[in-house]
Amino acid sequence: MPQSILLQNGLAIQHDEHDSVRVVENTDILIVDGIVKQIGKSIKPPPHAEVVDCTDKIISPGFINTHHHLWQTQLKGYGTDNCWLEYFSDDLLQAFNYTPQDIYWGQLAGCLEAIDAGTTFVLDHCHGCKSPEHAESAMSAFSDSGIRGVFAYGETFLNLRKWDTESCVPNAMFISEPFIKHVEDLAQRGPFGNGRVNVGVSFDGYHMPQQELEKLFRRALNAGIKLITSHSGNFGSSVPKALEKYSLLPTPEDDYTIIISHGNYMDDEDFSILKKHRVPLACTPATEAQGSMGWHLLFEPGLTTSLGADCHCLTSSSLMQAARTALLFSRLQKTLKYKEKGQKVDKFDQTSHDVFNKATIEAARAVGMESEIGSIGVGKRADIVIFSRDQSLAFGASAREEPVAAIVTYSEARDVDAVLVNGCFRKRDGKMVPIIKDGQDIGLGLVLKELDQSQKDIRLRRESCNTSISRGLVCSIVHPEQA
Repeated sequence: MPQSILLQNGLAIQHDEHDSVRVVENTDILIVDGIVKQIGKSIKPPPHAEVVDCTDKIISPGFINTHHHLWQTQLKGYGTDNCWLEYFSDDLLQAFNYTPQDIYWGQLAGCLEAIDAGTTFVLDHCHGCKSPEHAESAMSAFSDSGIRGVFAYGETFLNLRKWDTESCVPNAMFISEPFIKHVEDLAQRGPFGNGRVNVGVSFDGYHMPQQELEKLFRRALNAGIKLITSHSGNFGSSVPKALEKYSLLPTPEDDYTIIISHGNYMDDEDFSILKKHRVPLACTPATEAQGSMGWHLLFEPGLTTSLGADCHCLTSSSLMQAARTALLFSRLQKTLKYKEKGQKVDKFDQTSHDVFNKATIEAARAVGMESEIGSIGVGKRADIVIFSRDQSLAFGASAREEPVAAIVTYSEARDVDAVLVNGCFRKRDGKMVPIIKDGQDIGLGLVLKELDQSQKDIRLRRESCNTSISRGLVCSIVHPEQA
């Protein structure tokens, strides 16, 4: 028997063919087997359908996070005041101290934190797995969580062989054969989580010889990988130039996508390459500020861009927090330019609707899934967020006046009443729905208990790692003049 849910009498946020957002009152949405089947008013519920009263609630497309490192949950609270060098020489290298079990709980908690704030899809740039066993644990957690997404599997930063009180020794800089074979194996076994989680590749080694890059791309794509993602931050070789030089950028006839994250230090030639090949750029305003990367590029003219949360050990997983940060930084940037000329800004260039789209329909387009997610439409996946207007004064007082602006400007996780992924409730009545693993309910309490022990274990191992040596190593690689 088909599983049917009728969302009844809600304030629905919908997109037209031009990505314009409109809010439609008294809207019913019928979901059958995870797909939106009908949108209208006074829809008659099918037999045995579950009817959900959405009166005085806002029904929104689920949010799409196009850059995140889900494994980093246990690093919360440790490096919040760290700058980029401490992050790369300490925080990021802690993947060395994670066991497969640590990866499982970090990854699971990262997914659940995202769902709690309304994210239904995440592109996970996973650079925390130092072995196939770690990657299997990460994939298991991703699947168990109930979220949709792409597990973009990559090797760890510096791929450390040894790190103790006396040394910090990376492995040789090449793409290991066991890693490539495991990518092929995962791709052939996927998708996971009843089709919700696909396998991708994350890769940042563009300094390597051309044959190494070509080998990875060729074998990954032949195995069925559809998405590859790469950082382009404040150091390292130009990713767009390398991709174009080695003819690795997808053509219109290809069925894979490349997403680059950050890009704050790109030059005009890099921008031209991205525009020419329509390569999406995932922007993470909060961590780009924290990481000394500079102004975000979310609204850069001519670029295809989308939002990401990046490191939830440094900031929140909430995409709406990222959205409001992006708006404020863009407005500050314009204000400072005008101030230099002795002028004042009389109108801002971007609106709440613009940045809302960077977390919904434009983000779906960036990951190549516009036909399935990113907006509420007949035939699309039922990845939906329902906001309550009676959980906080800040959101409740603004939601009736302008729902989209209210979501972007005021909403917090507690305003998210429900989250559906593929028509299945992952959050309901303001509370996370426990996941089921091996017949056992895993609720928030157990996740927090396991995280607490994992954090203690990782920090104990961390005490045996000399960060002065790792700092010197990172400096010698990134900025030799600072070593």
